[in-house]
Amino acid sequence: MKAPNREPAVTTPSIKGTAFHSVVDDVNRLLAQQQLYREQVEVALPAAELRLLDEKISPAAWYPIASYARLVELLVEQEASGGAEAYLVGRGVRTAERLSAAGIYQQLDTSLERMGVRVGAVVVTLARVIYNFTSWNYEADSSAGFAIRVEEAAAFPDVARFTTQGFIQQVATQTAGHRFRVSSERPSPDLVLYHAARSDTDAGAGAERDPAAK
Repeated sequence: MKAPNREPAVTTPSIKGTAFHSVVDDVNRLLAQQQLYREQVEVALPAAELRLLDEKISPAAWYPIASYARLVELLVEQEASGGAEAYLVGRGVRTAERLSAAGIYQQLDTSLERMGVRVGAVVVTLARVIYNFTSWNYEADSSAGFAIRVEEAAAFPDVARFTTQGFIQQVATQTAGHRFRVSSERPSPDLVLYHAARSDTDAGAGAERDPAAK
């Protein structure tokens, strides 16, 4: 399946407010708790973007993916005591858990034979909604795993790459009823690849996550 993400009215690579707001909320939480200071944010963000912390984020609006990346990097600096990648994967896991609790993707085919197709459909469909750039493809794997290929990804930041990795891992684990391991790579600036395979360890409730991640 292929889902080109195009939004003619917005040419800057952007992320939907539905995904952007949790990052803004987390940065504002750290500011309120004085674990992060306004001066640090002013250094990290251009002046024109500081307003994003002071305004209501619209779920339907587009926000620059570069702003998202800089805000997430602030969170990584403050909260990723177990390592940046683990923290980011954990954020993606929790996003999948929230969507599962809301019943967003349970309506799709639940047969184990079509598990990879189902996970691919969830990820590709949400990517089309969340990003106004990139092109996503689901690819079956003869070894009972699957892959997701993200093209036109030069502006897709690594912070989003790893949160998506956690999201895919949790969706696959919840869907199949056993644990999946997902890895990712960027073989070229414009291409991100996700590889999923069944893990030999017990699935439990979810994926590994940084204990410091909120």
